[in-house]
Amino acid sequence: MASHDAFIAFSDCHQINHLSPVVATPSTERIGACRRQVGWFRANESRSLHRGVVRHDGWGAPVKTAPAKISVIVSTYNSPVFLEMVLRSLARQHLDGHTAYEVVVADDGSGGETRALIERLRPEMPCPLLHAWQPDTGFRLAESRNNALLQASGDYVVFMDGDCMVLPDFIATHARLAERGWFVAGARCYIKQGQTRKMLADPLAWTRPGRLAWFARALLGGANRPFQLISLPGNWRRHRHPDRWQRVQTCNLAVWRDDIDRVDGFDATYVGHGLEDSDFTLRLLRAGLRRKSGRFASVVLHLWHPRPTGTRSPNVERFEALVASDRQRPVIGISHLTPADKEIA
Repeated sequence: MASHDAFIAFSDCHQINHLSPVVATPSTERIGACRRQVGWFRANESRSLHRGVVRHDGWGAPVKTAPAKISVIVSTYNSPVFLEMVLRSLARQHLDGHTAYEVVVADDGSGGETRALIERLRPEMPCPLLHAWQPDTGFRLAESRNNALLQASGDYVVFMDGDCMVLPDFIATHARLAERGWFVAGARCYIKQGQTRKMLADPLAWTRPGRLAWFARALLGGANRPFQLISLPGNWRRHRHPDRWQRVQTCNLAVWRDDIDRVDGFDATYVGHGLEDSDFTLRLLRAGLRRKSGRFASVVLHLWHPRPTGTRSPNVERFEALVASDRQRPVIGISHLTPADKEIA
């Protein structure tokens, strides 16, 4: 198996055996230029972004459309213990019966233990569980997610990581927040080390508690950001920063499938940790989409693990080149893949 050279541990929003360096961000000047550019795109976009899809009420507010089927894409790399916790939490979703879902594991080259886990859990899942695997030739998270998108059949896609378990209302909450013309950036709480150790020892028991139980446990020191576990009703402040790409992370991000196809998915030239999610978000904004906040509604629970720091992401220059351009499409996207390129289970 090929080693993951500069990235051997695991990432904060990826999995356990990829490095998680501190990512150097583009300069303030670049960010300012990017904001102005997105504003220019907004001014030149048609008001009817999704003609025939987005409708408006008498006050000009978009009418929400519930997804028919949600594809949850979970990225992983050689971390079956964490992945089991995540999949078991996805198996305990409380849905109203109107929204179907499936889970697609985006596997960046894990060994046989991960495949065996998926085969073992598949009969226990209340939904289809797919395994999209690619050879281990380096940290290729962006391409791995594109590979999973080839197998996904939902009209709405939720991206998350294989070290982030979810609450029983996670999918139902994303279905409620879904709105045509917008993508939803959710929140994340970090579970403390001692609490994570208890959970991994008994994953079945720890996927049962809901929001109130986790809120209480977070207040008692089991996790940080306890108030993210409170679900606020309606669209309170959800449309406050529609043009902001900063701090959107694919550990909890929901996008309509036709919008993903509009920008041809993730850019597979991003190899190594960092900024592939910023690239994806910026291109969505340039394509006319807007950012909707999922804070205080959609939250994932990040299981504790060591987080190496101090390494510069190899993708900084690549992202700055995107910012300096007006590009909406990736250098290498989904359209460059075919199902025959990858192994599917």
